[in-house]
Amino acid sequence: MQELTAGRLRRGTTDPLLPVAALALLSVAAAALDAAVLCWASIGALAGFSLSGSV
Repeated sequence: MQELTAGRLRRGTTDPLLPVAALALLSVAAAALDAAVLCWASIGALAGFSLSGSV
């Protein structure tokens, strides 16, 4: 059994896959519901997240 070290824990919590996937699902759901403002807000959040250097 592998030990859970601080480095592995930090990598797991800062992995960008989870927030990007959640924002992408939110934007698709908002587009399906004709919630244009929420759709554009979630797409803007995706763009801001990618431009911030977090990815």
